[in-house]
Amino acid sequence: MQRTDKYKQSQSLKAKINQFFTPETTEGNIIKEAPPVPVKEIFSRFWPFTKHYRKWLFFGLIFIALQPVASSGTVWLLQIFIDHVLDAKNLTPLYWIVLLYFAFSLAAGIFSFLGTFTTNWVGQKFVLALRKHVYEHLQSLSLHFFEGRKLGDIIARLTGDIASIERLIVTGATSALSYIFQLIVFIGMLFIMEWKLALISLIVVPLFYMVTRYFSIRMKMASRERSRRMGAINALTEENFSNISLMQAFNQESNESEKFHHQNLAAYTAKMYKVRLKSVFTPAVSLIETAGTLTVMVFGAILLMQGEVTIGILVAFITLLKRLYSPVRGLSRLLNTIYSASASAERVIEYMEEEPAVTSDSGVMIENDQPGIIFDNVSFKYPNKKRNALSNISFSVKAGETVALVGASGVGKSTILKMLMRFYEPSKGFIYLNNYAVEKVNVQSLRDKISVVFQEALIFDGTVKENIAYGKPDATDEEIIEAAKRADAHEFIEQLSDGYDTNVGQKGRNLSGGQQQRLAIARAIIKEASVLILDEPGDGLDGSTEKRVMKELMQNTVTLMITHNLKTAREADKILYINKGELNEIGTHEELMALNGNYKKLYSDQQGDDKNSAYVMPKLAAE
Repeated sequence: MQRTDKYKQSQSLKAKINQFFTPETTEGNIIKEAPPVPVKEIFSRFWPFTKHYRKWLFFGLIFIALQPVASSGTVWLLQIFIDHVLDAKNLTPLYWIVLLYFAFSLAAGIFSFLGTFTTNWVGQKFVLALRKHVYEHLQSLSLHFFEGRKLGDIIARLTGDIASIERLIVTGATSALSYIFQLIVFIGMLFIMEWKLALISLIVVPLFYMVTRYFSIRMKMASRERSRRMGAINALTEENFSNISLMQAFNQESNESEKFHHQNLAAYTAKMYKVRLKSVFTPAVSLIETAGTLTVMVFGAILLMQGEVTIGILVAFITLLKRLYSPVRGLSRLLNTIYSASASAERVIEYMEEEPAVTSDSGVMIENDQPGIIFDNVSFKYPNKKRNALSNISFSVKAGETVALVGASGVGKSTILKMLMRFYEPSKGFIYLNNYAVEKVNVQSLRDKISVVFQEALIFDGTVKENIAYGKPDATDEEIIEAAKRADAHEFIEQLSDGYDTNVGQKGRNLSGGQQQRLAIARAIIKEASVLILDEPGDGLDGSTEKRVMKELMQNTVTLMITHNLKTAREADKILYINKGELNEIGTHEELMALNGNYKKLYSDQQGDDKNSAYVMPKLAAE
């Protein structure tokens, strides 16, 4: 019976220990885990970013290598001081011992400073280069990539994860070499002092390795999970505060707070798992160090009694042994850092391996200014979708023509515009702009010929002037003002506190929706492109303003326009009715009305809605 109880107790204790070293799991993660990548591949992927700074890294390593040499000189002087000054009761060598001790200490400090400063400088240059590379790579990726990911997680990988990679590639690598140099110097000194004690002191090295290996693997698991959770927190925070007015309007503060708490708790759980590991790892390493030191003290005392070593050698040996354990401990911590940083590297590599949807940046340049658009039997399917977004779309737009795309929401109208700008490539068929096949055209040259006004006015944090000039960065003040006048924006801009130098706030929050839309239109006007793309450009504008501004905007251009306002569409030279990704009807307003098809039904329904909307609020009854 007692045996059974003891067995149960031991099993219970074993279960608790296993639980302590097992990560807790939480459901509902909104960020997927990045695929694992071997450390060797991580180094081969990121080491090239140190190319321009390796000379300085080499100098830094020289300083790092000299530091333990100078440091070990003080230990040698300690042995001489004990044996030849204290034990011999002779003060004669004291003067030069003090001078040399100070010189060695000063040299060690200088070498440490130069090595640390140089390697950290290279590390920050590495971060600068890598972050720029990843940022530019992200800019080249398709809209589909960004539509399927959380913006906050992208930001987390671009900032925190790249900083972690530096701790692996530069700081980690140089620290590892520094520790190895120290080990070589200190172990060499130990064997010179007393080879028997040196062999005994190395007995604990396998223990260091086993303990470090055990904890490091688990540290990587914890770091990977925490990085993932922090990405989720960033994503939620960015999303919520970007839509703070919507959240407050629908009283969703408590629900969003609960979502945030869930991800925050998950990050806390992952962090606490790492804390538990560290809280055991650090004293375990210290215990191994103590065991090694005590073993040397015991055998050293025996050798001292036998007259094989002097008291000076024994004290110097133990002092140097303590210094030896410092790089051993550093390597142990570094292994944890490597595993932790590799989790961040995996997240960055996942994005670096994404291929741009459009690859012909070296294509031909559009030389002529003969505007025109042709879609020739174009089909397209979004990645991971079963059904085509567009099927066999064919139409043309001649110079000076305006074509309106109409139809229900989600039928493929915006996809047509995105394909013209080469945000996506056709699955089948060809698209021509100014008589050039767009898949063979340099992307920058293609988009230089196109000006666009999106349904949502996209405004950057900056001045009014900077937002208008975004369409033509070298525009003069006169050109900016003229574009604003044509967009019917000059009057309200003049009334702002600083006029054209007024800061509009992030996403244009200091402006009304109509004001934002007019800035977006002015930006399109100032570009003076031969092809104009409009996606519900009149949103936020009253009828008379919309008509006046659209007339200015569409002068001397080929215009492709999405609109749900059929009063606007009827003014177009040609109307395309899109339904479920197919071009069902094409013609002028009069021709489509004569067809008596889907367009006529949609137009009649909209006219009926306009009549029904003429509603006058009744007077309130007198109280």
